[in-house]
Amino acid sequence: ALEVSTSCQENFENALLEADINKLGFSSPAARKTGTTICGVVYKDGVVLGADTRATEGMVVADKNCSKIHYISPNVYCCGAGTAADTEMTTQIISSNLELHSLSTGRLPRVATANRMLKQMLFR
Repeated sequence: ALEVSTSCQENFENALLEADINKLGFSSPAARKTGTTICGVVYKDGVVLGADTRATEGMVVADKNCSKIHYISPNVYCCGAGTAADTEMTTQIISSNLELHSLSTGRLPRVATANRMLKQMLFR
């Protein structure tokens, strides 16, 4: 069962540190807006991935329902930002290679195996 805490313990340590740095004449870098939001949260039994679905071309919304979380294998997913077509093709290739690997070994592929395959493919 999921437990939700009703007590809230804020920590403003970073805000105080930033204020002290600003007093010395330094300023924090401005946040850079890239247009894509991807988030991953690790918990005791796994990982939760989330992403927005909007794809843009400059200031124009090209696709309101663009999937940015891509299936690789039953236990591996990939989040992508940037050129959607490249991400889609790359994840399809890795997914196919992992499926062949899984069939030859008789086991679910490990995340480390997917990572190694992706690194080798992108290095070429």
